[in-house]
This record gives sequence, C-alpha cells and structure tokens, in this order.
Amino acid sequence: MKSIFIASINARSGKTVITLGIALNSKVYTGFFKPFQEKMITVNGHQIEEDAYLMQSLVDFEANPNELCPFPREKLPNITMDQIVDAYKKVSKDKELMIIEGMEYITTGFLYGISAYDIVETLKSDLILLTDSRPESLDRVAMIKNYLDYRNIPLKGVILNLCNDVGLENFLIGKGIPVIGSMPYTPSLRTLHVFEIVEELNGIVLTGNDNLNNLVEKTLIGAMSKESALKYFERVPNKAVITGGDRSDILMTALNTSTSCIILTGGLLPSQEVINRARFLGVPMISVKEDTLSASEAVDNMIARIDPTDEKKIKTIKEEVARNVDLSRIWG
Repeated sequence: MKSIFIASINARSGKTVITLGIALNSKVYTGFFKPFQEKMITVNGHQIEEDAYLMQSLVDFEANPNELCPFPREKLPNITMDQIVDAYKKVSKDKELMIIEGMEYITTGFLYGISAYDIVETLKSDLILLTDSRPESLDRVAMIKNYLDYRNIPLKGVILNLCNDVGLENFLIGKGIPVIGSMPYTPSLRTLHVFEIVEELNGIVLTGNDNLNNLVEKTLIGAMSKESALKYFERVPNKAVITGGDRSDILMTALNTSTSCIILTGGLLPSQEVINRARFLGVPMISVKEDTLSASEAVDNMIARIDPTDEKKIKTIKEEVARNVDLSRIWG
C-alpha cells in the first residue's frame, strides 16, 4: 500500500483542495486519514471534523469520520505515535492508496515526537509540501528541505499555491527543491457561503434565512458617502457589505445593488424601513458584535468551506489539480 502525506508550512495553504483533488483523481481504492482535528462542524447534531466529513462523503464512503480524524488537538501532548499508527491501520485496511493530511504547520507536534516529520518517517509515506509563493514562505521551504535531508526523509515534491510562475518553479528546482505543481488563483474556490460567515462571526440572522447559501465573492466596507457607495457597490456583484446598523443610507444603497448579504457591526440594528426592504428582497442581514474593522478582518481570513453537495466546486477542484499538479510523479 502506498501512502502520501500532505503537509504545509503555514495556515491557508490549500491542504484541503490539494488533498481532495489528489483523491478524486486516484484510480485505485483510496482512503483518508487526518490524525489531528482542526475545525469541527455540526452535521445532523453531531460534531465532526470538517475535512474528515468531506472526505468520507466523497472518497471513503464506508468510513466513520471520527475514525478518519480521531485525535482532538488539545490532547496532542498526551498522544503517542503508537496510538497514531493503530488508528491509521484501522482505516487503511485493504486500501491501495492512503492520503494523510497534516495540520496547518508541518512542525505541529514536534515537541512530542508526533509531528509530520515523525509520522512520515514512521509510516514511510511520500511527503508533499504545500506553500504559497511569498519570499518568507520559500525561505521556510528551503530550511525544511535541509532538515529533511538531515533526517534522510525524502521530499516527493513541493506544490506552490496561488501561483503559476514557471520562473519561480525553475528557481526552486535549481536550489535542489523538487516542484510537482503550481495551483493558480481560482476565484470560484475562494467564494464563501453566507452561512459560513454567520457561523464564523456567531451572527444573528435578521432577514433572508432562506438565502444563506448565497455566495460571497468579495467583501466591501460601507464607510463612504451615499453617492460614492453607489458607484462602488454597482461595480461589485455577489458581495458582502460590512457597515454599522446606523448607516441607513449605505444599507439602502447596498440593497439596490447585487448584494449577497449585509453584515451589521457593533450590535447596532437598522431602521424598520431597511429591515423591511431586506426582507422583501430576501437579502440576509446579519447582526454581529464585532466592530467593522474586526468583522472585515475575520471574513477576509476565512477559508472557504468545501461542501460535499457543491458539485460545481468539487468538479473544479478535480480538474484544477489534474491540470496543474504532476499526478504521475505522485503515483510513481
């Protein structure tokens, strides 16, 4: 049985997209394992690790999501490598290929001897490292490559995320770092659903409950005059507008353009006229406690969820990974 470990050097590296894309393009009986839980979601009243739920739904249908991702992050200091190996053996039985997903940092668990390095070494997995193209990230890649060489752990290859710079690929290869793909920026994979924003900000939905599946492609802060706002808002469809609930002029202007949702900050509620207009249009209005800047930063830092029922996004992931990653080198 072959196993592949997907590791990253920082958060928001695209681990889920790459992991799912590789699994969907596999031609053999494929399983999934993620030792440590990261983000928990509620499904049918039960708390389930988000990536485990996704992979169980689309790849490893017969598996139990809690077995695919068994260990709570907060218990990491008390987990042993033997426990990880036992959990892995349980879900990998009869599989021809196992894809193992690490946490947001390859070093997590290093202090306790259960980091990605240690798991790769123990399970003799092929290591794939994900990174963005920022100079500081590439410095870390070079440092990690030196450390892997020191421990005699082979690096199968690096995948650059949000990058399609062939020159950068060649530069890394010239430094002795194997590159097996570059994933360009794909807007459709970065869009959020309104319900994700509601969950992230712990917001209260005032209107538009039936349209929480609306897609948000960009967030705009409503901190300008009504006249400027109209020109600004008209240029951006499928947006989330973030502003205080006391800005009735901005809110009505937003409601007269293509707006996926409105986030009302500071706990301030709008006038009844605004609420009635939003209710008539079916636009979700969400009240949050955060100030405008904090809410905007929180939304900007969100990672778009991949819902198992989102057939269009899943098809895009499969096609983009096949197009931009040298899968033959992964299988080989």
